[in-house]
Amino acid sequence: MTKTMPMTMPMTMAKTVRFTNMILLLGSLLVAASAQAAQAAPFSPEQERAIEKLIADYFIANPEKLGDALDSMQAHYQAQEKQRLAQTMEESADALYRTASDFTLGPVDAPITIVEFFDYNCGYCKRALTPLMQTLDENDDVRLVFKELPILSDSSRVAATTALALDDPLTFLSYHTKLMTHQGSVTQTVIDKTLTELNLSPKAIAKKAQSADIAKAIEATSQLAGRLGINGTPAFIINGEIYPGALEAADLTAALVKARKELTN
Repeated sequence: MTKTMPMTMPMTMAKTVRFTNMILLLGSLLVAASAQAAQAAPFSPEQERAIEKLIADYFIANPEKLGDALDSMQAHYQAQEKQRLAQTMEESADALYRTASDFTLGPVDAPITIVEFFDYNCGYCKRALTPLMQTLDENDDVRLVFKELPILSDSSRVAATTALALDDPLTFLSYHTKLMTHQGSVTQTVIDKTLTELNLSPKAIAKKAQSADIAKAIEATSQLAGRLGINGTPAFIINGEIYPGALEAADLTAALVKARKELTN
């Protein structure tokens, strides 16, 4: 009678395999780090295998140390990413805070700047509108930069390019508020209706929205978001700190308190 091997391993065996694989992976990473630090005299393949075995044997004998090592490694990579983001923020300061095509609210010389990456079809972006406007109304040391990041649909892109085709900041704010308070999807019909309510010609604005400069502005914002690791909306940057997701009034207040404290240090 032919015996069929079970499709899944027993739980204890599976855990042992995962544990051993984790040890070997960590060992390989440590060996690679050691080799990188000693490029003048790299290890031979035999030496690397011997070191990997020593490390694996050590962690098998001292499993509690494995968690500490993994935590340390994770902290190391998080610190590296934080440093990379800080450098990217510094290198991208003009694109982040001073892009001519972006609409802004608040004093130009405000010590605190909130940058919002948003999509007109993003429900969480819509939810963030009220606390965001309230925060600006209550704090005269805050400036807001609107970053059009249409990632959810084709109509999101049309809404964004239409926004950038508007010349007057107050007209933009009215358009922005109407779309952000609209219940349901922002479609071409909704966009045209909104422009008509603002006494604007949908046809004329649509033609202007197709300009190469506006397309470049949208692409530049998309690339900036990519460099900053932003792949969803909304996302906020407040004085160099990234806050992903919708922020409530309390969240914004806490972020401002932190920003002011850092300004005085």
